[in-house]
Amino acid sequence: MTKKDEQLESFRQGFDDIPAIVGTGLPQLRRARYLLIRIDDAAAARSWLRELLASDVVHSLARVRAKNLPKKKIGRAPSPPKPSRDVTQLATVAFSHAGLLALGVREDARFPFPTPFRAGGASTLRRTLLGDAQDPAWQWGDVEAGGALPVHIFVAHYWSEQIGGEPLALLDPARLPAGLGVLSMNSCPSYIASPDSPEPAVFEPFGFRDGIGQPVIEGMGLSSAEKRSKEASGKLFDDRLIQPGEFVLGQLNEYGERSYCPNVEGWPREASAVGGFGRNGTYLAVRQIEQHVAVFNRFTAQHERPLLGDAMVGRRKPDAACPAHAGYSVLNGALPPSEIDAFRYLTLDANGLECPRGAHARRANPRDALALEVNDGIVSSKLHRLLRRGRVYAEGCSQGAAGEHACAGHPAGREGDTPCGRGLMFVALNTDLERQFEFVQKSWIAGSRFGDLADEQDPLLGTDPDRAFTVQGCPVGERIGPLPRFTTVRGGGYFFAPSLTALGW
Repeated sequence: MTKKDEQLESFRQGFDDIPAIVGTGLPQLRRARYLLIRIDDAAAARSWLRELLASDVVHSLARVRAKNLPKKKIGRAPSPPKPSRDVTQLATVAFSHAGLLALGVREDARFPFPTPFRAGGASTLRRTLLGDAQDPAWQWGDVEAGGALPVHIFVAHYWSEQIGGEPLALLDPARLPAGLGVLSMNSCPSYIASPDSPEPAVFEPFGFRDGIGQPVIEGMGLSSAEKRSKEASGKLFDDRLIQPGEFVLGQLNEYGERSYCPNVEGWPREASAVGGFGRNGTYLAVRQIEQHVAVFNRFTAQHERPLLGDAMVGRRKPDAACPAHAGYSVLNGALPPSEIDAFRYLTLDANGLECPRGAHARRANPRDALALEVNDGIVSSKLHRLLRRGRVYAEGCSQGAAGEHACAGHPAGREGDTPCGRGLMFVALNTDLERQFEFVQKSWIAGSRFGDLADEQDPLLGTDPDRAFTVQGCPVGERIGPLPRFTTVRGGGYFFAPSLTALGW
């Protein structure tokens, strides 16, 4: 067994300790809400957390994904557990740095938390570095600033429509104990296709299919959708394979090293020998992004260029991909969802004639287009990947309620210029906030020179009022601008989702 095999086996042995959200967003649990909790009483918070852990909704990776054991076994290895098919509720619990301090947790000076996490994603410094517009003021954040709600605990709660009753009362925002303040945001299941669909899909308020091009963690068993994608993509499927240390602390990363683990005072010495408090946890970069659907629809409809919205996003509605592949392109066709990842930009569309070089999809995941050689581009891209676990948040939708008032995914939820889905609760998992989330945001999304362009930003997420968007063409392209603002960040922050062992501690 090679050193890499040994490290991957170490990752598999930690499945019972790693938070379940690393393995899946569980789209079959179509209802969800996010609790943004402020700690006013540390004792009340610890008591509530103990009850939550005892309620069997905080699951491990072993409950939702199978272990992918090596072909050659050394000694006698246990059979891999089969992922549970009866998970009807799931909660992910994560803490801001201020939240850990509020609970009495003190970091070890020798192995502190990284600077971005300690500073806070909502701090003025981090927002300035990332090019965030300072107006309007955020409604909430992981630090106390500008009157925004300071969030100490971030909880993502998912549950099935078939649970036969109300979701867990412990996670009902109206029933949280005294000593905990809360802001709650519901999602709308109309943005998630039925679990019975042959190709389950997730959509966002502008009307496009979301979640395309997700990384696949090496060492985990493949989901059914990933198996279909692998069959359709062939060798190109390997472009999506990412080492677990990019998303799980203390595991092997794309540099061939174990990702850095912070530690805290009082953490048991025997536990420190295998990586400290941070081991098997992950960082969540969270953003509440309001999407101005009416502005987007009006701007794209009034412009003379056909399918301008599709070009800015980088794929066709509702589930097409780009660039050209098997006779399809962003402008004149659609791919089956299982084939969406079977292409590379540099080899199939280096000039951006099918998928514009500054399109959102291309900026968020450049694939092989970061270098002159395909393999070099893929290696570079893998150093900055994010595992997305967000959902659409809703307004004017009673989805979060139980009983007769619950939203079952009404078709009208995705219709018109003011759908009940108001934007994305963007949640990205990573182990290095600077190298992954902040690099993507600063260099790819807000980078004015991305793709050899000039003075441009992501057409959807950019905030510069003078930004433009170039559609490459033959013999000439077209530069469109200035673009109105299609999105506004309303809140956000950096949160640490600990392992189940660390959460219990």
